[in-house]
Amino acid sequence: MSSEHVERRLAAILATDVVGYSRLMGADELGTFERIRAHRKELFEPEVARHHGRIFKLMGDGLLAEFASVVDAVSCAIVLQRSMLERNSGVSPERRIDVRIGINLGEVIVEDGDRHGDAINLAARLEQLARPNGICVSDKVRIEVEGRIDIQFENGGEQRLKNIAQTVKVFHWRPDGAPPLVLASTGADGARDVAPANAGAKPSLALSPFEVLGRDAQAVALTIGVNEAVASSLANLTGISLVTAPSEAGYRAIGSVQSSGSRFRVTVKLLDQHSKKQFWSEHFDEDAVASFDAADSLAFRICSALRYEIYEREAERSRLRTLEEQTSEELMGQAGHILLNSRRADYERSVTLIDLVVKRDPNNFMALAIRAWGAMVEVICGYREVSPADSKIALQLVRKATELNGRSDFAHLIYGEILLYLKRDLDAVVRQAKRSLELNPNYALAFDLHGMAMMYAGDVEAGLNECRRALEANPRFPANNWFMESMAVGNFLREDYRAAIEWARRSDQIHGEIPRCLLLLATCCSHAGAVAEAAKEADRLMQACPDFRIRDLRRWPFAREQDWARFIEGLVQARLPQ
Repeated sequence: MSSEHVERRLAAILATDVVGYSRLMGADELGTFERIRAHRKELFEPEVARHHGRIFKLMGDGLLAEFASVVDAVSCAIVLQRSMLERNSGVSPERRIDVRIGINLGEVIVEDGDRHGDAINLAARLEQLARPNGICVSDKVRIEVEGRIDIQFENGGEQRLKNIAQTVKVFHWRPDGAPPLVLASTGADGARDVAPANAGAKPSLALSPFEVLGRDAQAVALTIGVNEAVASSLANLTGISLVTAPSEAGYRAIGSVQSSGSRFRVTVKLLDQHSKKQFWSEHFDEDAVASFDAADSLAFRICSALRYEIYEREAERSRLRTLEEQTSEELMGQAGHILLNSRRADYERSVTLIDLVVKRDPNNFMALAIRAWGAMVEVICGYREVSPADSKIALQLVRKATELNGRSDFAHLIYGEILLYLKRDLDAVVRQAKRSLELNPNYALAFDLHGMAMMYAGDVEAGLNECRRALEANPRFPANNWFMESMAVGNFLREDYRAAIEWARRSDQIHGEIPRCLLLLATCCSHAGAVAEAAKEADRLMQACPDFRIRDLRRWPFAREQDWARFIEGLVQARLPQ
């Protein structure tokens, strides 16, 4: 790139595209082309110019425009969406040209009239997140226009966007009078798929028997075992319906098994039955010396992956509709998914989502359990200490949830988590964790809870094995950093401080600045003799929690007083304020 013609400048980038473009073109190519061109010539180009913007790229179904003022960019987008509602008035749904708009603020590189840079890429990703007839903006944009434009944005939470390194906090707006949302998610090829009529119902999955590749007799036996183990495990999941007829399912899992000596590979693919597209595939390797153990291990990892991928897809689909238009199942799916990460900014949104469900149905056991968990996640991660109100609310909600449904693996898990961190009743925690695993033998979170209770009670090696099983379930699971912290706690108890530091650093790499993890790093570095590292971690903790004092720290549930004293001793040595 020649530096002679390169210019860098701050700009607001507006990206648009047409909803369901492929479907429209397939139904009426010439008519769709003419209608899109008319909207562009009669509305988009004049309005962009009137708001002091410049279109720098045209695509078949959209455009990119640059504005020197972010207020002008947002004002233009509002006019465009309101005007499109008027232009579509009286037009049949199958002929409507509905538009999505994304806006970002950042530095762009200008070279020979073209624009480049992450600011443009992010604007395009925001446009993909935008709801039909709506606008999706980054947090930078919202801050700049707040109080200067008379609209209210809806918080869309932090999102991970393709090819964007950092998570992005997004905000949505749709004009009054916009039609109900009927679109689902974005496919791997960028196309949007139409949602089924029962969008928002509990996700359903059909499991096709895995195919044996080759004629190895042991592979045949293992395949039969894996099929039975996976089907049994999926039937125990409270959040997914396992159905026998693929035509009645929202998702379908297919797979194959092949062998090489004593090693076996199971390849699993997940298809969205509504779009008729495969959106996920993974392979799972296992040594089949002990075939029963191999089948159980494979089933554990396969079910964990299927559950996560389906809920990830469901969450993407749900975000395309307003909260009022989403069913309770959709809202609960999003709220629970949010709580699996450790980002404090998302917790309030989870509470907002789940409170809508509880308002609709005060006796929804799953909503009550999620709400109880939401009251405790900040405490568990160490962002703040538990208040009497938190304790009372969490216990009341989770007790009611288990009374309403004593066969919920999730409700028993949350009851155990609350007992661990509020009551430090390790025997009761073990009972709740075991009950959760009885109901769902492949529940990674329950393995971690069981392992933590065992380690705190003094059975460190057995507890570490349980936590390690949780960690091995799914490399993409959003709560893996919690499992890594559990491994760090176990190694602290073993006084293997170097191993504890290694596990805590792995957790920190997934979600940085989590107070609980920083406490582990500070005390373990002190005990390992790494004075400078301990001081560094103490400084990071104080930046995250300026009011932290050791005397205010809630006692962790170590059964042995000397373990807690050793934990505190390391924090004092790291020179954290007492």
